[in-house]
Amino acid sequence: MSVPVYSLQAFQPPTVETPFYMTRLEKLVQEFKGIDKPHSHTFYLVMWISEGSGTHTIDFKTYDIAPFQLYFLTPGQVHSWVLSPDTKGYNLFFDASFFRTRFGNRLYQYPFYHSHQHEPLIDATGQQAFLRDLYAYAHREYEQQLPNRAEVFLSFIHILLETANRLYTERWIGPDTHLYDRVRQYEELLEDQFLTVRDVQTYAEQMSLSPNYLNQICKKIVGKTASQLLYERVLIEAQRLLTHTTRSVKEIGYQLGFEDPSYFVRFFRKQAGQTPAEFRASLQTNR
Repeated sequence: MSVPVYSLQAFQPPTVETPFYMTRLEKLVQEFKGIDKPHSHTFYLVMWISEGSGTHTIDFKTYDIAPFQLYFLTPGQVHSWVLSPDTKGYNLFFDASFFRTRFGNRLYQYPFYHSHQHEPLIDATGQQAFLRDLYAYAHREYEQQLPNRAEVFLSFIHILLETANRLYTERWIGPDTHLYDRVRQYEELLEDQFLTVRDVQTYAEQMSLSPNYLNQICKKIVGKTASQLLYERVLIEAQRLLTHTTRSVKEIGYQLGFEDPSYFVRFFRKQAGQTPAEFRASLQTNR
């Protein structure tokens, strides 16, 4: 069975269609049946955890939920969660086009979005009071339906993401911000082209770098070669398809650009430590 893909309209009344949505997490869990099961979105997400515990699985990596966390998801990422009954917080959804109307490409510059190399969450313990109030004010603005609501709500999203960016930059990037930006650029190219472009040299040429220097940057910032980042992106897509579709291993291999099914099996086994069939069987065992 394929993983559900939700658009913003799935969470709104039929007569309402806005490029943003906000709700309390505990209300979402109660009212939207199955939202805790694996699914993906066509929009961006920022989740604030104010209380509770549990686990949150994003693209096959599981994180322990704790108070004062911010989680970030991009369109296409698959996630699910197991929340304790006392979990509280907010979910804020928005379309990329809505944010870009005022802030252009800034959305694609945030390190917590579009990256498979850093955790998609921030421990915001030092800013919990500010973020608690910011989310409360944003939710009030969302609910009140006042004039220029969209403009004001967009300002709240911008303040939230810029605050998160400061926290993330302090804790994850360190002094090599300019090199990190290069890795981010490479990851953006991977996201757009990994199905068709499988050699580092082509990516390096698009960035006006030598393949050797691109490798050096990737090793310094994330401890992996440029090729490893490319292979990991392909592997994540393979795992998504194996988990959330009923397509055969051969069909998935073709979809991912492997003309020879045996080469896809060898690639998967080298990257994941098991064959695609073994990976799929292990999912059934763990359910």
